[in-house]
Amino acid sequence: MIRAVTYVRQSHKSETDSQASPKMQRETGVAYINSQANWRHAGHYEDVGLSGYDPNVFRPDFERLMEDARAKKFDVVVIYMLSRLTRQGAAEALKIQQELANHGVALVSTQEPFINTSDDNPFGVAFFALIAGLAHQESKNKSKFIRDAFAELKAKGSHTSGPVPFGFEAEQIQVDKLTIRKLKPQAPGKPAGDAVRRMIELAEGGTVPNAIATKLTEDRVLTPLEMLPPEKAEELRAASRKRRKVQDDGAPAEWSSTVVLRILRDPRLAGFAIGPVDPKTKRRTILRGDEGDPVRPHEGFMEPAAWYALQKVLDGRTPKRKNRAGQLSLLGSWGIANCGRCNSGMTNAYSTKTYTCNLRRSVGSAPRHTLRIGMGALDNAVASQVWARLSALDPADEDDELLLVAAAERFALQAADPAASEELAEQEAQLEHVQQSLAELYEDRDAGLYTGPTGRRSFADTVRKYQAHETRCMEHIARLKESTVSSTQLPLNDWVTDESGDPFASGSVWSRWSVDERRSFIALFVDRVVVHPAEGRGYAAARALDDRVTVEWARPKVPDDEEVDVK
Repeated sequence: MIRAVTYVRQSHKSETDSQASPKMQRETGVAYINSQANWRHAGHYEDVGLSGYDPNVFRPDFERLMEDARAKKFDVVVIYMLSRLTRQGAAEALKIQQELANHGVALVSTQEPFINTSDDNPFGVAFFALIAGLAHQESKNKSKFIRDAFAELKAKGSHTSGPVPFGFEAEQIQVDKLTIRKLKPQAPGKPAGDAVRRMIELAEGGTVPNAIATKLTEDRVLTPLEMLPPEKAEELRAASRKRRKVQDDGAPAEWSSTVVLRILRDPRLAGFAIGPVDPKTKRRTILRGDEGDPVRPHEGFMEPAAWYALQKVLDGRTPKRKNRAGQLSLLGSWGIANCGRCNSGMTNAYSTKTYTCNLRRSVGSAPRHTLRIGMGALDNAVASQVWARLSALDPADEDDELLLVAAAERFALQAADPAASEELAEQEAQLEHVQQSLAELYEDRDAGLYTGPTGRRSFADTVRKYQAHETRCMEHIARLKESTVSSTQLPLNDWVTDESGDPFASGSVWSRWSVDERRSFIALFVDRVVVHPAEGRGYAAARALDDRVTVEWARPKVPDDEEVDVK
């Protein structure tokens, strides 16, 4: 009796209905064996979800097949097609056939009758090599087609591969005759989508990621792992245990600050398509088109301007400061009052009714120090300087003209309709983001991350994209501001006209304004207030208050049109 075994392989991990499915391959092979006189089926070998094209892929049953052939456990290997055995080309196929032949094992293909080394066929090896070469070329062509298709889909912003991001669902839409996968937030009521909305709300309110993770865990919000199907969740747990070499203690899953940050930093929250992961920060980048513009094919949980603002909060660049209930100072907690020693912002000390800078350790050239100034004293000093400057404005004076231009621009933006303000905020956020990206790109180059011809080309191409987007943002911002400012005028006459001539008199506009309205007014004319150390003590220090306070007046923003050096 001739001992014949079957070998099947399929790249897909799941069973399919195709003619080359593992089930169909096996049934066809067994039927062929049963049709031959004196042949019997002596075993079966099967590799599913494994490539025959990639030489780095380990196929357990193929290796077992070759070991058993060396042990002379069978006489014939029956395959569906040669491509099931290997797609690595004629040389690899001939190597496998030669080793089988050395151990007295023949090879038969049910779909390629000319591949039958069990017969005395002088053309068998030649046909074998030809078919092996064709299978290899087919895989090369297929691989290139897939790569090109994925590249085109990715350029359109399609979610081409991998699991759908947490909180999203995917739908297929047509874009330029291409079917792309568009992401959109899960509807309210679905746990993952609601968890993302809650994270955003907490983060925008100033809650740090670690506290967000604790809150979600305490409220028993399911983690991303717990929301997966049980089989997939267990697969990931097993991979994690193997990677970390630790035993599962059976504790319930908990949220971590790492997971919260990864979700909140994902550009897809704002509808952006993602590019490659930044090798330095390990964050997902925003995919940009040929002109440097962000690709935004998806629906997001938030508008781009809000996402950019959230990244500032996460970076600690715009910390959320909370005031005591019912208390709000004029110059505290919004970054306008700065220490003259270390240039840091001054905080409210309500117990002493002062603005305070308390540097507890040396930072750079600034030694540790404590600098205080009375809240009322500083508030009055700054307000008095602003009103005095307004009362003495001279349109012919160049400095006064610049101050009025800046104030008019800011007042127009304060009074702009919400849609225009939102558009401007988004453009300014995009501009700041791309300028920060440019700065980081140059830091990476200086650190040696863009060496060699390929690295320099990549660096120059990325810089040109960023520059193009930066220019368009600045032009768009200039147009928005120009159209807004041209339709708005400063109500100077309403502000400075007072019968008593005292802007602080009872019944004046200043006396009627709330703290928020006074802040908005001060912000029109002042960029920063610098508080210098007091000289002397007591009456002498109080008398020199004006010398301690420097008001830096508002100036119009001048775009920087200089090109960035890409050499």
